[in-house]
Amino acid sequence: MSNLNLASYSNHNHDHSLPKDKKILTRSFFFILMFMFVEWFGGYYVNSLALLADAGHMANDAFSIGLSLLALLLSYKNPKFNSFFALINGISLVLIAIYIVYECVERFQNPTEIISLPMIFIATIGLIVNVIVARMILKANMNNLNIKATYFHILTDLFGSVIAISVGITNYLFNWIWIDPLASLLLSLLVFKSGIHICYEAILMLKNRR
Repeated sequence: MSNLNLASYSNHNHDHSLPKDKKILTRSFFFILMFMFVEWFGGYYVNSLALLADAGHMANDAFSIGLSLLALLLSYKNPKFNSFFALINGISLVLIAIYIVYECVERFQNPTEIISLPMIFIATIGLIVNVIVARMILKANMNNLNIKATYFHILTDLFGSVIAISVGITNYLFNWIWIDPLASLLLSLLVFKSGIHICYEAILMLKNRR
C-alpha cells in the first residue's frame, strides 16, 4: 500500500460539500457498525482471532467515521479541529494494533480450533461491506484530512477481511491452527503503520497552523 501524504491535501472545505459528506459518512457509519457486531459474534463463535481482530478494527473504523463527522462540523469554526481529530484517529489505530499483538501472544500460547467455513462466509461478507463503504467514501471530499484518514482505515480493514478469508481457507485445507494468530500479527503491523503515518501527518498539519 503506497504512502499517503495527507499533509499535502488542503483542509479547506466548501459549504456545498458539507451535506453530501455528512450523508456519505453517516451511511458508512451504520454499514460498518452493523457488520462489526456480526463479525464480532461470528469471530467469538468460530474461535477466530483474525475475525475478532477485524471486528476490532471495524469498531475503530466506526469511531474514525464518527470523529470525521464531528470534525466536519467543527472545522468550519476552527480548522485545527480537523487535524486534531485526525491525530486521535491515528492514535486509536496504534492502540488497536497493540491490543491485537497482545491477543496474538495469548493465542500462540493457547491455540484453539477454528470453525473454518462460517469464518470464510462471515469474512467474505465483511470484504463486500468494506468495498461498498470504500466506494461510498470515495465520493466524499477527499481533500479533507479526516475523510482521507477514514478511507485509509477502510482500506486497512478491507485487507483484514482478505486475511481472515485466507486464514479460513488455509485452516480448512491444512488444519494449520497457528496461521490465525500469525495472520493477525501481520494485520496488526499494517494497522500500526497506518496509525503512525496518520499521527505524523496530523502533527505536521497542526504545526503548520501555528
